[in-house]
Amino acid sequence: MPLLRQTIRCVLTLLLFGSGSFCLSQPAWAEDPDLEARVQALEQQNQRLLDLLSNSETTAAFQTVSGTGVCTVPSSPDCLPESGCDATGKSADGKGKDDPLSMSAKWKHGLEIETKDKKFRVHVGGRTQFDGVWLQNNREAFIGAGGDGPADAVDFRRARLRVDGTMYGFIDWAVEYDFVNSVNDNVGVQPATETNVINVPAPTDLWVNFKDVPWIGNLTMGNFKEPIGMEHATSSRFLDFMERSFNQDAFTGPFNNGFTPGIMAWQNFDDDRGLVQSGFFKNTTNVFGYGIGDGEYAWTSRLAYLPWRECEGAKLLHVAVAGSIRDPNNDTVQYRSRASLRNGPGAINPVMVNTGGFQASQARMLGGEAALQLNSLLVQAEYIGTWNTDAFGNGVTSPLAPLGTVFVNGWYVESLYFLTGEHREYEAKRGAFGRVIPRENFSFRKGLGAWQLGVRYSRLDLKNGLMDGGLVQDVTLGVNWFLNPNMKLQGNYVFTDREAPASAGSPGGSFNGYGMRLAYDF
Repeated sequence: MPLLRQTIRCVLTLLLFGSGSFCLSQPAWAEDPDLEARVQALEQQNQRLLDLLSNSETTAAFQTVSGTGVCTVPSSPDCLPESGCDATGKSADGKGKDDPLSMSAKWKHGLEIETKDKKFRVHVGGRTQFDGVWLQNNREAFIGAGGDGPADAVDFRRARLRVDGTMYGFIDWAVEYDFVNSVNDNVGVQPATETNVINVPAPTDLWVNFKDVPWIGNLTMGNFKEPIGMEHATSSRFLDFMERSFNQDAFTGPFNNGFTPGIMAWQNFDDDRGLVQSGFFKNTTNVFGYGIGDGEYAWTSRLAYLPWRECEGAKLLHVAVAGSIRDPNNDTVQYRSRASLRNGPGAINPVMVNTGGFQASQARMLGGEAALQLNSLLVQAEYIGTWNTDAFGNGVTSPLAPLGTVFVNGWYVESLYFLTGEHREYEAKRGAFGRVIPRENFSFRKGLGAWQLGVRYSRLDLKNGLMDGGLVQDVTLGVNWFLNPNMKLQGNYVFTDREAPASAGSPGGSFNGYGMRLAYDF
């Protein structure tokens, strides 16, 4: 250490006297006991720092990302062996103080990163659904329906990327885009065909939610689903059949994929047995999350409750009622639905029933829901009716006929059963069923996954008084094979009977078809 000591003395000499000549011999001021003590203290501190830097554990502590459970070494020399801490920054008892913002990653049906205090969370995921559809070539049943008629098709039904999470403990958020939303590239020039329909990104869930808001519980703002319909509230990741019932296309998600810009208050109550939701929305007819025009608002509310719940939700009864008062976009209302098997992108799907656009001063919607789950058996039904006041136009006898109040409605009932013993998980925050967790995952060596059979009857009636938008009904038989919680294969057989709208110039007819889907999400 003499060399190091001599070097320190030379540096101090240069700083104090501006000359290095004093380094050549022992200066008189070096005998000053106070100065000598200060130099020795500097040497001891420097040695401790050198020892810390040479310690492999300390170096790792500087270089390792927070969240490993090891304290980082503080910038001040307070946490040293002399003060009761080891070289890694832990106290002598080994406990230390972890950084509450340190993050750890885990697989929770998708990549999830969360801080130790759980105030910040990020989930990165998405979903893909690849479909094949084969329809019976009954041209008479498709007269006036447009699109590609009964053509067979393969198609990516959905392809979405999503990032969601929590920040600062009380703000939830989600950002999701669908990359296979289809539009006619030559709209107004050519009808939609295979050669001119393209895919464009469109927002779906694009919102923030403030939790623990006084009096109201939660406040959600952005682009999200209006609170009406149980199957509408169910994520497309967890659908029982390849398509929702006719109600989705006609009432709960027409022309905007079911996502509407707005603001909504909601809260669970009675130990998560109940859910109340109410919000104001811009009544839009496009998929891009915006609306332009004076008024054109919608007030939509839903009340759901579980009067009976046992066995951690394996047995339950769900009931709900929902309603919406809507100022039509551009004073125009239109109800229509495509088939329960979609042969290609939405822009070229045949439309089975259609009122066409007609004027109305207001639309009032009322819906009811019920679902009974008994372990592996699920029975579910919904009804939605809509009253359109001061309606005008698109009458059977005249395109400019006063129609009074036009009432249209739709409903479905379905039953599903797990052959392998599983049951649906109920999500209290949605008031709907969620992800299926197989008892054993499929593998080629061991494990069958989960198998489910289902049947559904669906009906949509758009005929009322002078309005004749047609009537369509179908029966869907389905089999779902859940390979694991993130992947499933679906097969559907659909028999459809169509009473064509008056504008079709044909009575319609019936047809059947088959569909298969490979779906996975994370």
